[in-house]
Formats: sequence, C-alpha cells, structure tokens
Amino acid sequence: MTSLADDVAETRIEPIELEYVFSIRIDFNQRVRFETPAGKRVYVPAAGGEIWGPRLQGRVIPGSGADYAGVYGLNAHYMLEASDGSPIYINNTGYLYPVDGSETDFDDPSWGGGREFYFRVTPKFDTPIGQHDWLTRTVIVGTGTRVADPDHTIFTYYAVR
Repeated sequence: MTSLADDVAETRIEPIELEYVFSIRIDFNQRVRFETPAGKRVYVPAAGGEIWGPRLQGRVIPGSGADYAGVYGLNAHYMLEASDGSPIYINNTGYLYPVDGSETDFDDPSWGGGREFYFRVTPKFDTPIGQHDWLTRTVIVGTGTRVADPDHTIFTYYAVR
C-alpha cells in the first residue's frame, strides 16, 4: 500500500511560470477619506490612464471607477477600453504596503503623506466575447507601485502558466 507522500513524490508537479501580459498606469487627482464601522477607508477615483504591453493596449476610462482602500486591503474597480474600442471591466483585489516598511497613518487624509506603496493583486475581468475574453479564463496576478507625485499607480500583470 502506498502512502499519500509516496503518491506525491511520484507525481511530477509542474512549476508555475509567469508571462508578462500588460501594464496599466492609473492617474488620480482626488482622495476622499471617511470612517466606517470597520475602520478608515479611502476612495480614490480614476482620472484616466493608459495600458501597454504585448497582449493588451488601450486606456483607463476617466471617472469609471476607483480604488477603495481600507485597513483590510485594496478593492478597485475600473473600466478599461482596449485599443480596438472593446470595453473591459477590471476588479483588482489585494494588499498594499508602504515601500519603506513603516505603518500607514490612517489619520493622514492622503494615506501616506507623499510615501510610495507597492501592491500585490489578483484581478478579475469581464469582457465581450471575442479578442479579449482570454482575460476571463486566465489566472492573472499583478504587482503595483503607487507613486505620490504626480499621484498614480502602475500595475504590472502576469498570466500564470
């Protein structure tokens, strides 16, 4: 009789590879802080942005969504427009951390006072059937960096292969 450990040892587990697919720069020009029963939250509407990379190009539709950052992480919703005019909905969920490793001062309305942040996200997409629906059936992970001046975030996305 073989054990589970023996079965696992005999099974070759394929390594995970990441393929760079695209990047997004999201520009911001406003931050709104408010209190909730669960803690402080910041709403940061998208002012626009651009998309570039080997598998997707286009723009962020201004006013189409926002970052909703709270003490429990990031939940961001935006509408993108591919270079062929296709609408693409993205929902980024994940975590953000100060680059310098310090604690975030949630009483600071700018959430950082000029500090930079990095992100780890797992986006989900909705697209029309067609050229971009690969986004809806691909596991994608991302990294991001918030830059304080001018206020924007750059996300870099990778398909898990």
